[in-house]
Amino acid sequence: MSSSKASNRAKTGARFRLLLVDDHPVVLDGYRLMLNAQPDLEVCATAGNVAEALEAVTSELPDLVLVDLTMPGRGGLDLIKDLMVLHPGMKVLVCSMHDEMLYAERALHAGAKGYMTKDSPGSVMLAAIRRVLDGGIYVSDRLAARVLDAFAGARPRGSSSPLEKLSDREFEVFRLFGEGRTAKEIAAKLNLSPKTVSVHRDHIKEKMEFATSAEMIRQAVRWVESQDLGLR
Repeated sequence: MSSSKASNRAKTGARFRLLLVDDHPVVLDGYRLMLNAQPDLEVCATAGNVAEALEAVTSELPDLVLVDLTMPGRGGLDLIKDLMVLHPGMKVLVCSMHDEMLYAERALHAGAKGYMTKDSPGSVMLAAIRRVLDGGIYVSDRLAARVLDAFAGARPRGSSSPLEKLSDREFEVFRLFGEGRTAKEIAAKLNLSPKTVSVHRDHIKEKMEFATSAEMIRQAVRWVESQDLGLR
């Protein structure tokens, strides 16, 4: 949104309408209290999963969708991709617990206009929301530096994570194996058949050069544990 449009809205007293998507009611309540206290922002609806979010976007037509990545069933990346097809131009800002260095690029490629982590201060969230509403893109300084380095060819050859070879769905399957889920449990969570999960598992093994499924699962568990330690 241009600065002139933003200033016109401020003059009329109209507020930007936000849809919050997260499966934790306590998080939604906290965000709602903070955002509704702003003179230029208001929460028009909340949703706990992808289906509810798509329904809310259609009925409420928010100015921005603030979305988590991990939810029951289909996740935030799927929601972003659906929104880009069903509501082209919809502004989406991701607010997630996951490390931005692994997830932010996937979210931006899917169509999000910004990525921030849940441990960011409220002032950062407000700045990110306003930047995206104004037509900009929000990422942390750390991620911006990485993107610039990659664009300039500064990243040493072979230094990228093997996880970057995985598709979004394969990445999600890998993460869930790392959380100790069985193939059957992963299939139920992602609304896939067990056979499809097995195919994803085989692709992960091939792309990451694991000799066995057991080795792949061990590495997935270690990776999830390292992510948990990094967030403490």
